[in-house]
Amino acid sequence: MFSVCRQAGYVIIKNNKKRHMKKLLIISSFLLLFSSITFAQWDSEYDYFSVKFGATNTIFSAQPDTLINKMLVAKNGFDHYQLFPDTGFNFNYAPGYYGSFIYNHDLKNNNVGVSLGIDYRMYGIVSNFYTNSIPEYTYREVYKISQVSVPVFIRYGKKFYETQKYIYGGFSFNYNLLISETEQAGYSETAKTVEINKESLKKSNVSALAGFNYMFFNVELNYVFGNFLSKDYTLEMNDGSVIKPYEGQPNHAFFIKTGITLPINSWTPRKVYAIEMWFRRLLK
Repeated sequence: MFSVCRQAGYVIIKNNKKRHMKKLLIISSFLLLFSSITFAQWDSEYDYFSVKFGATNTIFSAQPDTLINKMLVAKNGFDHYQLFPDTGFNFNYAPGYYGSFIYNHDLKNNNVGVSLGIDYRMYGIVSNFYTNSIPEYTYREVYKISQVSVPVFIRYGKKFYETQKYIYGGFSFNYNLLISETEQAGYSETAKTVEINKESLKKSNVSALAGFNYMFFNVELNYVFGNFLSKDYTLEMNDGSVIKPYEGQPNHAFFIKTGITLPINSWTPRKVYAIEMWFRRLLK
């Protein structure tokens, strides 16, 4: 077994995935119901709703600073080693998912539009550590954050409605719901999943976004200002000392959203029909 030498401020999660799936199912059901009502009442080229869904992809996560209190218990269960952040090249991929409901207002020139929506997403941040010991040990942490966000952005393209080909940029205001942590020492074959004390979770943060959309396909870059863990959060250790376990966390995060965009008006069934006809002609 392995552990990081710090006061336990977490609880083992046994049904964390079930919680995420339940939340996603509720949100998806709401979006589907609302979309059906909207489609029946609102079919405009200049004012319409869209549903977006897909994957979040975190890569090249920024690494935290060195914290004196962050120690790894060795495989023998007795020795303790200082952990240092691994600042070398690491891909640090962490997958997640998202679902969005967006209101779009396009100007009459069909070149510029404004969008406002609500977004539920889960994305991860990866941290790698090592010990300056013989033998050397490695340690990996993956934080996963669930948020409800309100994105606001401006879209631009030349006569973009029919092709839905545009670039866009804006901001997202994020409310943090839940955070969990998976930690694993290099000598262990299994990872331990824990839920961090909710008091350490910051209530909100802001991110900048920029993206590209073409037809049904969407790619979006998100740069999060600050961190979702409070650097001012304190823990009292067994010896009575008080520490700030997250003061070394990076001041930003970066992830990419890749997914599908479905306008909720006559555009989507028309394009689906056109694609179907194209495939039929191709297969003749």
